Amino acid sequence: MGSGTDWTGEENAVLVRAYLDMLELELSGERYSKAEFNRRVGAQIQRSRGAVEYKLQNVSQALLEISHPWIDGYKPARNLQDALRTEVLNQLESRPTLASLAFAAVSGAVNEPSVDFVWSVGSAPRVEWSPQASSGFSPRRVDFVRIDAENHRLGHAGELAVLRRERQQLAVAGRPDLAERVEHVSETQGDGAGYDILSFDLKGEQRFIEVKTTRRGKFWPMLISRREVRFSKVENERFALYRVHDFGEGGAGLYVLKGDVAQSCQLSPVTYQAVPA
Repeated sequence: MGSGTDWTGEENAVLVRAYLDMLELELSGERYSKAEFNRRVGAQIQRSRGAVEYKLQNVSQALLEISHPWIDGYKPARNLQDALRTEVLNQLESRPTLASLAFAAVSGAVNEPSVDFVWSVGSAPRVEWSPQASSGFSPRRVDFVRIDAENHRLGHAGELAVLRRERQQLAVAGRPDLAERVEHVSETQGDGAGYDILSFDLKGEQRFIEVKTTRRGKFWPMLISRREVRFSKVENERFALYRVHDFGEGGAGLYVLKGDVAQSCQLSPVTYQAVPA
């Protein structure tokens, strides 16, 4: 079948089944070959390697839209068929094991970072996501993004890792006096300040750091409060959002978004506080 023709329901079913098989293996910690899965799918439905690869990225996009873990190696890609979204939802319903594995992946126990914690610092990814694309009423049983964000042990471990990094960097740069003043504000003063860590630049100017930690990849969404958004705008020159991703006991990835998060992020309201009018 030509690569320029619309995908049939049967083709979508074959592709989604293969994708979710891979996802189960990945979340179980088992090794597998993406290339081999691609080859099998392409042979079965007579589609090119490139066509299958892009469609697999579409499945990641469909999972992103319902806050479900996806395969890290397939960056979410937009412009997907509604029929593919429906196929993903239908097949997820028939895979309770996958739901359990996804839940464990975002809610499991977390150890504090090791002393020789290794950082992999990179630039912020460009995520092809639009709030409008996921604003429909597709059912979902679990909001894995929220579960991940509310994993307090994970969040605390990420903050400790960033706290240690800030102190080390200042000490190595010849400012041990400032390193001693770096404060874990969310611990010493409690949540609600609009940031987690008070740090400094080499001139002694204050820096307000909000830490968001996940064990998922760098494209995984994060939750940010209205207070944090407001604070980032008020302290635009001194605020920084540290996104800690792929977190493990021995290391993590990191990218930094400076200033007003309304300018550096796509924000979508997901919850409202309400009282009767």
